[in-house]
Amino acid sequence: MSSSLKEIRMKLEALEREIHLLRPIFEAIRDPFFILNQKGEFLKVNPKGLELLIYPPEELQRMVFIDVVALNDLSAIREGFDEMEKGREMSLSLRVVNRLRDEIPVGCFGALRGETYLITLRDLRERIQLEEEWERSKKQFMEKIRERDQYARELQAMRDLFKERTREVERMKEEAVLLSYTDDLTGIYNHRFFIQQLTLEVERQKRYSTPLSLLMIDIDYFKHYNDHNGHLAGDEALKAIALLIQHGVRQSDIIARYGGEEFAAILVNATREKAMEIAERVRRIIAETPFPSEKEQPNGDVTVSVGVAAFSSPISTLTDLIREADNALYRAKRAGRNRIEG
Repeated sequence: MSSSLKEIRMKLEALEREIHLLRPIFEAIRDPFFILNQKGEFLKVNPKGLELLIYPPEELQRMVFIDVVALNDLSAIREGFDEMEKGREMSLSLRVVNRLRDEIPVGCFGALRGETYLITLRDLRERIQLEEEWERSKKQFMEKIRERDQYARELQAMRDLFKERTREVERMKEEAVLLSYTDDLTGIYNHRFFIQQLTLEVERQKRYSTPLSLLMIDIDYFKHYNDHNGHLAGDEALKAIALLIQHGVRQSDIIARYGGEEFAAILVNATREKAMEIAERVRRIIAETPFPSEKEQPNGDVTVSVGVAAFSSPISTLTDLIREADNALYRAKRAGRNRIEG
């Protein structure tokens, strides 16, 4: 009897020493940790477990584990205990309910060791909060991306519109410039452009000594044609003659309506001999083209007289060149019209 008591006492002392050694380890576990008996009753709860559930130890010892499991997760925890009884470890997510009736999301891990269940809970609130914060940040980021893309599309649309408006303005400017240099009736260049262009060509001739000639072209008896056929017919004749002059000169030459029934042609890089040849071609094309009621003209035809002038030493300015071509035109008129002089 004395020997048995002594052995029991020694075993108790050894057990106490073992518990004393294990207590710091038990208390140092960072996650909530529970030791349950086979009925699921709380035998031991570490400080983190008490902190999570907010129950005092004596109250927990009167409870079973499923008392702190949310109603919606009771079936899951029962299945988990069944798994442990079969020798497998439990791993699932559920919600536990603390003393304040707060439902706390946790990861629940457990295993059956002998006659006790060892249960560890991992508080998922911080992770869920981080995940939710991440989702919110991701959503905000995607919203900013969409907003940026929308702004980018709107900006591109504005740029495209600006480019289109710029092109439209440039077209309008070009049209305005063209209109300012174009004769309304005939569609060829007007007197203003003629003077401007001739000034440039005279300056170029002085600098590079390239040949330059000028034709002054006047419709013979045009007043008579207008009086007998009306101004509308006269306008049609002017447009037709402008077109015929364009066919008679070279593509590089510049023709303009000088005023009334008079036209001018700047012959770039053309000697006096070449100018006479072009002038004759223009005169012939017009003379050979039939016009309405031309038989009623004093000379029985719609014709032109042409004065030719070439830039040379005596003719060294724009004024000289125009005057020389005008004088040649008047000589052609006095000599009977429908002819060229130069």
